[in-house]
Amino acid sequence: MLSPTEPPNGTGRDRRGYTRHAVNSEASVFLVDLRCRIMGRIVDVSLGGCRIRSQERFPVGIYRRVEVEFTLDGLPFRLAGVVQSLHDRYTVGIRLLDLSDRKREQLIGLMAELDEAQRLEEEAQRLESGANEEPRAGLLPEV
Repeated sequence: MLSPTEPPNGTGRDRRGYTRHAVNSEASVFLVDLRCRIMGRIVDVSLGGCRIRSQERFPVGIYRRVEVEFTLDGLPFRLAGVVQSLHDRYTVGIRLLDLSDRKREQLIGLMAELDEAQRLEEEAQRLESGANEEPRAGLLPEV
């Protein structure tokens, strides 16, 4: 398993440098040059960027400077970035830029918490599916 700071080695089409984590929280994107704010939801996050789904059509193209604000696991974030991709009229990918050491450490901590939550959820699902299976003939269930 990769640590949140290690980019995966791969040759597939996905060029992301870091593992993305699905999230769902309110977010705002401040368009620096237009001095306007777009409200939406952050739908995934990594050390390299995030994806935001806006409530209204996203008004700009790629390479625009932005500031993204969101709160995850009780931690507020305000991060500088640039619009890297437009997925549709409402969804943008943002590449994070100029992370201070403190903000980077906070993001690393968040990624570790999200990794652990995902691991625990997968473990619970595995245990639940195992509990629903009937013991095979001739085998005694473990006590």
